[in-house]
Amino acid sequence: MHNPLIGKKILVSRSKEQAGVLSQKIAELGGIAIEIPLIAIKEKRLPDSTYTSLLQSEVAWVIFTSSNGVHAFFRQWDHQTILPTKIAVIGEKTNQTLFNYGYHADFIPSKYVAEQFVTDFIPHISKQDKILVVKGNLARDHIVLELKKVSKEVKEIILYETSFPKESEVELVEHLQKKNIDILFFTSTSTVEHFMGIVKKHHLVTNIRNCIIVSIGPITTECLKRYDIEADITAIPYTIDAMIEELVIYVTNRIGERKHD
Repeated sequence: MHNPLIGKKILVSRSKEQAGVLSQKIAELGGIAIEIPLIAIKEKRLPDSTYTSLLQSEVAWVIFTSSNGVHAFFRQWDHQTILPTKIAVIGEKTNQTLFNYGYHADFIPSKYVAEQFVTDFIPHISKQDKILVVKGNLARDHIVLELKKVSKEVKEIILYETSFPKESEVELVEHLQKKNIDILFFTSTSTVEHFMGIVKKHHLVTNIRNCIIVSIGPITTECLKRYDIEADITAIPYTIDAMIEELVIYVTNRIGERKHD
């Protein structure tokens, strides 16, 4: 099928800066991307003390838990100076973003979730290693808490804040009231929480019952379950490309089932 998503209206809830790539992929498959950002990213300053500590090679590892963290960090790092530490990332997209800044990850976990990251990463560190975890304000604490059991020199810095862009509320409510969306893409727990906050506030739960729900990974799927929403698709690996690929398979199979009814 050349255009497997033809005519399907798909909510793209990523931030304005991140929505373009996903919307383009949807359009290439015949779908209609409805861009309503449910998260806004505001970067924070890298502390001078942390910058100096990195320059003086006092830090053994820098851990990036997201692409946003990579962007926020390297937009402030002097590109003429090589970051003199080992680098760990939690996922494929984060690693690709890191590569775009000219760096290779020294460590990537076998599965892109915090629990597996810790299990795989601990054998690579010692009690004396200073570890810096770069994260956002809504990121889980699991990695930091578990690594502190091994090393006393674990520090986290919040380099970006995620919030809900209030201007999106009216547009989202309008689309949901008209039942104008066929497929919902959730690329983080933040998008789920902000979306469901609006749905519950405006009593629109019944309006999304027939939507296909696509989740980027198990943590996001678990977040959906807390709102009594079952994901039809949980992408593996936990990437945008996998979400698209599995959606195409899902939609194609549904069309095939209808033809055989």
